[in-house]
Amino acid sequence: MTVSNEPGYYADGRYGIRIENDVIVREAETPNNLRNAYEHVTMCPIQTKLIDFSKKWLNSYHAETPEKVGPLLRNDPRALEWLERECSSV
Repeated sequence: MTVSNEPGYYADGRYGIRIENDVIVREAETPNNLRNAYEHVTMCPIQTKLIDFSKKWLNSYHAETPEKVGPLLRNDPRALEWLERECSSV
């Protein structure tokens, strides 16, 4: 099953920030017996200047993003450099 994970913050009448990410839900053994694991489908750097975040989760996501997207950019050094820079550990 594929679902959308879209946490966000909205200041009424002023602005909003939403991180949109599609994930595939898979059955899996987990430490707390939740029986589900989530595989990221949407792979794009998240702008860290705009959010308060979990560094462990974000660094893990940003480590996965270049692994999956980088091969698609191998013929575009400028785009690959941008991806690597934006996915650096925080």
